[in-house]
Amino acid sequence: MDLLAVTLALLCAATFAISSSVQHHAAESAPASATGLFSLLGYLVRRPLWLVGQVLATCAFVLHASALHAGPIAVVQPIVVSGIVWAVPVRAAISRRWPSVTELRAVSITAVGLAVFLVASNPSAGQDAGLGWGTILLTACGVLVALAANGLAAMTKNDPRRKAFFLGVVGGVLFGLVAGMIKLTLQELETGGIGGMLSSWPPYALLLFGLGGVLTNQRAYRTAGLSASMPALNIVNGLTSLAFGFTVFSEVPRSSPLFLVIEVGALGCMAAGLWLLIQLEEAQQDQPEPAPAGQASSSS
Repeated sequence: MDLLAVTLALLCAATFAISSSVQHHAAESAPASATGLFSLLGYLVRRPLWLVGQVLATCAFVLHASALHAGPIAVVQPIVVSGIVWAVPVRAAISRRWPSVTELRAVSITAVGLAVFLVASNPSAGQDAGLGWGTILLTACGVLVALAANGLAAMTKNDPRRKAFFLGVVGGVLFGLVAGMIKLTLQELETGGIGGMLSSWPPYALLLFGLGGVLTNQRAYRTAGLSASMPALNIVNGLTSLAFGFTVFSEVPRSSPLFLVIEVGALGCMAAGLWLLIQLEEAQQDQPEPAPAGQASSSS
């Protein structure tokens, strides 16, 4: 296992968690009149905390790219997906409270599952991939899966949670492909320089998949609660990136029956911990704000 890749991926997950938390905190203070996209952005760009979040998001992307350059996708992406674990202490600090016992239990379950998976799978470093038909075919298959899931979401009109689930699948596929495109883009930059990179298709696919993933995420969030879409997004993201690493970059994990059972169990443990964390976050968002002291006393 590449310790540099693991370290960079952990830093990426932590930085992304801090970025998401401070942006969410800044957006919560937006006035009720800022309902449209442009009015909301007009308010947020004047908030220093939100701008700090954007800088941190850029740093997280650089760390993500550096981690993918240093090690296998099969090692990096499961760690990056676990960024919600880091969000627990960050949001608790912003809210000036201690994490609850349930939150700490969910964090522990996810962290143990992640650690066991990384140790058990220990994939090979792989090799540089070409941009041949195999890579194009796998990318096209991912796009077709995303389109199919998006079609199912469009046909699901009377069940918001089911629709959000399918949108989570779409986002997971796209973000998994983003990881693959980052690694391919860096490979083209290293071998052909800036000119070689710009004359290849991965950087443009990276922009397209990244934008599509962000927009799909926002659609899912508006459709139903986090618990409907986030588990599917995280799991499919991890599985897509693992498939990309195995097929395109020849990142082969340990494949004996015993290790396969351990790896599947560890992924299930991660999924359970992430689902519990998302349920807790959704429950906290649904809690009504406490009434001001003066208002409470006057009502009594």
